[in-house]
Amino acid sequence: MNLIKINNKLLSALEGKFIIFTAGYKGGIGKSVIALGLAKEFDVPYITNDQGSAITGQAKFYNHTYLTYDFEFDNKINESKVVVVDLAGCFLIDKVILNLIKKSQLVILPTGENPYLDHTGCLISANNIYELNKNLMFITTGIEKEKIKDTVFNFNKVKSKYPDFERLKVYGLSKSNKIIFDSIAKRRSYIRTYLTYDEIEKEEHKTFIKDWSKIIKEIKSRIDSK
Repeated sequence: MNLIKINNKLLSALEGKFIIFTAGYKGGIGKSVIALGLAKEFDVPYITNDQGSAITGQAKFYNHTYLTYDFEFDNKINESKVVVVDLAGCFLIDKVILNLIKKSQLVILPTGENPYLDHTGCLISANNIYELNKNLMFITTGIEKEKIKDTVFNFNKVKSKYPDFERLKVYGLSKSNKIIFDSIAKRRSYIRTYLTYDEIEKEEHKTFIKDWSKIIKEIKSRIDSK
C-alpha cells in the first residue's frame, strides 16, 4: 500500500469542494455524531480514517463512507459539491490532516460540558488551527436539554479569553441518544428519524431536533454562499 499515492489521490479528489472538517483534541466529544449526522442530512460523502467509530462500531453503516487509507473515489465523490471529513488522530503532526484543514471551508470544533477539560481543550485546539483556517464553528454536544443554555454560557465565558474567537457564535446540541442510535440502525438522517416518532416521542426529543435544525440551517447558508 502506497500511502503517499493514496493521500495525494484523496487531496486531488477533494479539490474545489466545500469541505466540512470536524476537529477534536480527544475522543467522546461528539465529532462523529456531528460529522455522520451532517453527511446523512446533506446526502454527501463521509470520509474517515477510523473504521471503528466510537458511536457506530463500524463507520460503514453509512453507504457513502470512504476510508482514507483505502481511498477510491467514485461518481458520488465526483458529483458531490460538499464532503464531510472526520479524522481521528493528532492533527498537529499529521501532514494530510493539516492539508485538509487548510483546504476546508468550515472547521467544526465540538466540545462537552466540562469547563476545563472540554472547553479549554477545545479552544486550545481552535487556537492551533486558527493560523491554518479561520472558518471555525463551535458546537457543544451531549448535554442534557436542561443544561444546554448554561453550558453554552459557560463556554462563552472561557471563549471570551481568546480575542480571535470572542465574537464567534456557539451552537448548542442537546443530548438525544435515541435519535442518534435509531438513525444509525435505520440509516436515516436525524431529522427523518425524528419525523417517524409519535407525538410523545417528538415532544421528548424536540430540543435536540431544534438545535440540530439551527446547525443545519447555518451550515447550508454557508454552503449556498460559496
